[in-house]
Amino acid sequence: MNSADKELIIKRYRERLARYGQGIKALASGNRERQLVRFQVLSEVGDLNHHSVLDLGCGFGDFYQYLKDKGINVKYTGYDICPELIQACEAKHPDGHFEVKDIQVDPVKEKFDYVISSQTFNNQLTNEDNETLIRDIINRAYELSNIGVAIDMISSHVDFREEHLHYYNPEDIFRYCKTITKRVALRHDYPLFEFTMYLYQDFESWTSG
Repeated sequence: MNSADKELIIKRYRERLARYGQGIKALASGNRERQLVRFQVLSEVGDLNHHSVLDLGCGFGDFYQYLKDKGINVKYTGYDICPELIQACEAKHPDGHFEVKDIQVDPVKEKFDYVISSQTFNNQLTNEDNETLIRDIINRAYELSNIGVAIDMISSHVDFREEHLHYYNPEDIFRYCKTITKRVALRHDYPLFEFTMYLYQDFESWTSG
């Protein structure tokens, strides 16, 4: 992500955190009911129990709490570019691992069974093309995964638009994901103006020879 856009996004969340405190309103991602719908869809990427999970743009670590509430035990790591959000995560979830990290520029020395990202790349960028960004993020997330990736974003199939948000074309994103792996699923069946992509590591027989 362009450094200027990155600083604008960090500033935005700092201001919302100061205004609303620690809670979903500070994340500007709808209400709790919508968040739970997203988390259910993300968690259905596979059997997460007893696997390692990387949450990109982890916010307050709410997805980790969702998994714990469901009795799903994972080795959880959360990355976010906003230091204040990571500080909140560390206080709230001392059993998780959290870092201020941008996977586009910061080295990641390990891989994870699943890489998850929810509502992280929907801000309309000013100095960079969102489509270029999301393709790079998806590719990097896939490279960091041992089993699969689940990432959600706002759909272009909407009857309204807000200027500060970017609306992704699900068909275009699906086609790009198919250039990374043959094992791709598009979820656009849940009651939100959003969609989720699942990417899985190719079968060995497809990639050998």
